[in-house]
Amino acid sequence: MRNFLIKLRVWFPPPLILVLFLVADALTLSQRFSFGAVNAALSVLLAVVSLAMILHTAWQMRMKRTTLNPLHAEKSTTLVTSGCYAWSRNPIYLGMSGLQLAFALCVGSIAGILAVPLFMLVVARLHIDFEEEQLRKHFGLEWEHYERQVRRWL
Repeated sequence: MRNFLIKLRVWFPPPLILVLFLVADALTLSQRFSFGAVNAALSVLLAVVSLAMILHTAWQMRMKRTTLNPLHAEKSTTLVTSGCYAWSRNPIYLGMSGLQLAFALCVGSIAGILAVPLFMLVVARLHIDFEEEQLRKHFGLEWEHYERQVRRWL
């Protein structure tokens, strides 16, 4: 089973998972669920905040000269615990969840809104569990302390 999950991780990197969910949102849109300007304003606000979180986190990782590749968490050189990482162990995935929710709101997809927790579960099982296992091995007590202090999502 573990080997199968490892293959799925390679076949379905997080950005692809997000795109698949966005396509599903677009296919399940409903004009009855659209509240016009309210949906648009909420969507834009959520998308901007989510994208800013993703970009800031990527910038932090770049400045610390550590890997952003979720398939190679073992290549991490530094455990980043400041900025967005001070309140979420997975700010990029949290930002991706926000983008998925923003898009579902924008197109009026009730199914898409309800699927946000499913997106988070898929990412957690396919990527976060493996990444955190590698970080635990690589950083030991430093990781365990961080893990106790900061929640996985929020």
